[in-house]
Formats: sequence, C-alpha cells, structure tokens
Amino acid sequence: MRTLSIEQQVALLRPTMKFAAHMHTWLMVGAALCAIAAVFLWNPIPLMFSFFLAIVGFSEQLAGPNIVKAISAIDCDTPSQGEVTIYTTLWDTGICYHAIVREPLYFEWEYEFIPQGWQPVARSYPAKIWRDNVTKLPVIAVVEGGILIPRYEPEPVKKRN
Repeated sequence: MRTLSIEQQVALLRPTMKFAAHMHTWLMVGAALCAIAAVFLWNPIPLMFSFFLAIVGFSEQLAGPNIVKAISAIDCDTPSQGEVTIYTTLWDTGICYHAIVREPLYFEWEYEFIPQGWQPVARSYPAKIWRDNVTKLPVIAVVEGGILIPRYEPEPVKKRN
C-alpha cells in the first residue's frame, strides 16, 4: 500500500464535503423509495436494496458530517498539541482502528477511525488536534503519517482497572 502525505489525504476528502454531510439522508430516502417500489411491484428484490441502503444509512450517519467538520476545522481553526495512542481490535471482518486523544486541559477521548491512504501502527504519537468550537470534541488529529477522523462521536475514555 502506498502511503499518501497528510496534504494528499486531506485533498482526497475535500471533494466529499459537498455531499458527505447529507449522504446518510440520501441513503435513507433511497431505502424508502425501494420499499415503496417493492410494495407497488409486489417484488422482494427492491426490498433487499431497501434493507441494504437503510443499514448503510444508519451505520454511517455520523461519518459524513464528521468529515465536513474535520476539513472545516483544518481550514479555519488552530490546532493544539497533544498525544494520540492508536490501538487495534480484530474482528471477523477485519481490523478496527481506535484512537485515544490526550491534551492538556481536556478530557481524554476515544474514537474509531478508518485510515485513508496510510497504514497506522499501534503506538503513541505526538499529534496536532483540532476540536469542535461548540462541543469541544476532537474532530481530527494529525499524526506522523496520517489523519484520524472519528467515524462516530468520540466517547470519554473509561478508566481501566
């Protein structure tokens, strides 16, 4: 796998900003239209498409808006310095990547991310971290080699015993 620079990784996401925030809505509309078609045609095939579109729409309802927030933050805001620890979990469908974001004066946050154009290694990295101006949740972290955008809303780190 060829590793892309940070600038190239961000550039790959810029074109998606026009539709990413509302992609889950379009998937749900498509699911509803397929369900209506299944009823009118009395055919189960559109219903299968409906289930597929609904599942994808529900599962990715935060991914698109998170990409928009991340790219907007990089363009407009100033990052703070912190640390990100990357770890992986192995599922039957593949590897899931997780990040724990640490900064002075903030809680520790944890989220799942999908690496785009780089291969993360499980360890701690110095990072530049951008936060949402309203919620103060991390919206993007940049570490050596790649960007980390939350797939879902970040959660506070639970203390492990």
